[in-house]
Amino acid sequence: MVDFVRVGMKIADLRRKHNLSQDNLADQLFVTRQALSKWENGVSIPSIDTLIDLSKIFKVSFEEILCLNDNEEIIINEEDIFSGHERRYIISKIIANELNVNIPNCLYQFSPAERMLILKNIKEGIIKCDLNELMVKLTISEEKFLGGKVYEIEKSYN
Repeated sequence: MVDFVRVGMKIADLRRKHNLSQDNLADQLFVTRQALSKWENGVSIPSIDTLIDLSKIFKVSFEEILCLNDNEEIIINEEDIFSGHERRYIISKIIANELNVNIPNCLYQFSPAERMLILKNIKEGIIKCDLNELMVKLTISEEKFLGGKVYEIEKSYN
C-alpha cells in the first residue's frame, strides 16, 4: 500500500531540490497549485499520467516518487501512531503484521471503524495482543464482538 504522506514528502523534497516553487511545478504539470499542495500534504496522490510527468521532470523513477523502493523502517510514535503517515497505510501494516504496536495502548487512537477492523483481525488470530490488557479498554459492544474468542482463550488457560 502507498503511504500518501510519504509520497507527498518525497514530491515536496524533489521539488525543493530542483528549486521549483509549487506554482512553477504546477504549471509544468498543467494542474493547480492547490492540487500539488494536496499531494505534498498527503491528502491525495497524482494520477498515473502525472506521476510519469513528475518522473521525467525530476529524472527519477515513479517507483521512487511512490516510495516503493524504500526499505526504511516505519518509525511511529506510540502517542500518535498516525503522525506523519496516512491512516489506511498504518492500519494495513498493523494487520499485515509489518508494524508492531501495542494495540491495547493505542486503541484509543483508532476510529470506531478502525477499532472493529483491528478487533476482527484479533478475533481471527491474525493480530496477536494481550487480551487481558485489551479487554479493560473495550466498549461493551466490542467486548461482545470478541466474546466467543476471548472466552475460548480464557478456557484454554484454565
